[in-house]
Amino acid sequence: MPSKLAPVLLALVFVLGCPVARVHPLEIVGQGDIVSASGDRDCSLSDFELGSGLCTLNASSGVYEETYLGVPHDGWRFHGWAACDEASGDSCSFAVPANAGDLPPLVAIFRPVENYGLDSLLMGHSFFKPFAAHMPVLAYAAGVFDHAQSLVTAGGANGAPQALWENPSKRAEIQGALDGGDVELFGMTYHPDYPSLDGYVNWVDYALARNPDTRFFIALPWEPYPQSTTAATYASNWEAFHPLISHGLIDSLREMYPDVDFFCVPYGESAVALRNLFSAGNLPDVTTLVSPSEPSIYRDNLGHAQHVLVELGRLVWIRAIYDVDLPSLPYDTATLTDLVPIADAILDRHDPAYDAPYH
Repeated sequence: MPSKLAPVLLALVFVLGCPVARVHPLEIVGQGDIVSASGDRDCSLSDFELGSGLCTLNASSGVYEETYLGVPHDGWRFHGWAACDEASGDSCSFAVPANAGDLPPLVAIFRPVENYGLDSLLMGHSFFKPFAAHMPVLAYAAGVFDHAQSLVTAGGANGAPQALWENPSKRAEIQGALDGGDVELFGMTYHPDYPSLDGYVNWVDYALARNPDTRFFIALPWEPYPQSTTAATYASNWEAFHPLISHGLIDSLREMYPDVDFFCVPYGESAVALRNLFSAGNLPDVTTLVSPSEPSIYRDNLGHAQHVLVELGRLVWIRAIYDVDLPSLPYDTATLTDLVPIADAILDRHDPAYDAPYH
């Protein structure tokens, strides 16, 4: 009798009321197969898509020992496991005692070999919105034609992850976007009124329950109230607080979710770079630091971005997320200053340990 029938027979025994200790569902994200070392517990992509008991039940009794291998299809690569007891490369092993109950689904995650557009959910405040909202335009200009996104924003501290979680209408809107299970990239920002990890964890847990291959980024904005500090202090504050806040949050999240991708979009340095140029008299696009009407870096005392800051930050976003070659990007920033080398310098300086995994 073919060995692949064994899980099906065990499932029938379970239905008829005879004792079966546990089920251990196998799930696949992307295109590939799960192959078992024993040969008795294989779950192919076609089996999974058909809802076969080979995948949905994977029943066993007594001691359960098995090693699974993620085998990608052509044009795909194995990325990782979710809910794996002991992972090593593309394999995952289990040694479960006889008295153990059901196990959470083991998920094999496969990603395309080539970079591609991501279905994205972006949420934040007014220092975040102008950059997130323009991503479809820049992605299309960069040839990333299949980028798609939902954007949810709220002003000031209300756009922090925890504040959005605690807002019933905003929470319902964001959860509705996640519930389809097709969000691949989830972008969040930061506000000092909500310095804890709680909001990020709430959203990460919810998103991963809908799609275990969701990637996450944190985009840290610039310091508000720019007129309250000198250009030198403004720059030194960024150098101190950017790694402390954004990299610190990412380190904590990576420790909690070791198989999940977290990265940083350091667009807040755009304001620092422009402020330094203006202080040195090398920013012909502006005549003053802050103004709602004259050419400036900021349009108000809080520090909302004017045109030159918006355009530079957008270039940082598109390269940070999609690794775009900015000098070849067919996009006109409509500025006197060439912003491309400034954006490239910001990302070249950024700690690569917090850059996006582009594949």
